[in-house]
Formats: sequence, C-alpha cells, structure tokens
Amino acid sequence: MSNETVFSYSAQATAIAGSATGSSIASNSFNASSDCTSLTSTSTGNYPLGDVALFASFSTSVSSASNTVVLYRRDMSIDGANNAPIPQSAAPAYSNIQVGAFVIPPFTAASSGYFACPDVPLSSAFQFYIENKTNATIISTYTVKVTPKTYAPAP
Repeated sequence: MSNETVFSYSAQATAIAGSATGSSIASNSFNASSDCTSLTSTSTGNYPLGDVALFASFSTSVSSASNTVVLYRRDMSIDGANNAPIPQSAAPAYSNIQVGAFVIPPFTAASSGYFACPDVPLSSAFQFYIENKTNATIISTYTVKVTPKTYAPAP
C-alpha cells in the first residue's frame, strides 16, 4: 500500500554493563557511572528512537508496591565538551531526562529476567542510567542494551 511507514532498525549497542565493575545496585540507588558507555550518533545510526532492554537479577522477591527501574538519559557534549550532570538521588535530584521505566513483575523469590522499555528518545551523544526503585538489590550481572530505530517508507 502507499503512504505507509515501517520501522528500520540499527545494530544493538550496550549502554550499561554492571559486570564492568562488578557493582550491584541497592534499592533506591543509581548504577555506577563507570558501568556506562557513552553512545553517539555513530553508534545509534542517528536514529531518533530506541527500544531499550534491561537484563537484571534480583537478590530477593520483588514487591508489587515497589517494582520499577527508572531509565534516565544523560546528554553529553551539550555545549562543546560540557555534559549534563550525573544523575543522583541527592539534590539536585533528577537533573537529567527521565525517558522511561521498566516495570518488573512481582517475584516471590530471587529471580532474573529481561524487561522492555520501547520507543525511548535518543540524542546525538548520551549515556543511560538506571535507578533501582524496587525493594531488592539488582545483582552485578545487569545490562542495558538499546536497539536504535526510525520510521522509514514501506517497501
């Protein structure tokens, strides 16, 4: 048919690797900045959106009252070499862009899985950070990967 669009995808890139430092993420805490990879328009293909996937293992059961992991985008090189501040829970809190959240289903025991956050806006240079808002520690084997995508005319 005419006038239709489809998604066109670029290669998946790793944005955060907890295994890089072996650090876990306690409840109500952010991942370590040393776990982040800076992504640029080269690694994201200048695509405006991305489907983001989190792989995480939790140390204990996850309650339905606290079952989200929040995704933030820290823009890099916003004015020359100046970057947005690293996200933190202390003031100034959340000075970066919250771009999504992973909803974790309640677990009755320690468990792991893959969780999706689709259609996240990307910028020309950025890092992702996650904030663990669950009641359980995220074990150090976590990863966050992004698959950039854009709209394209249907064939």
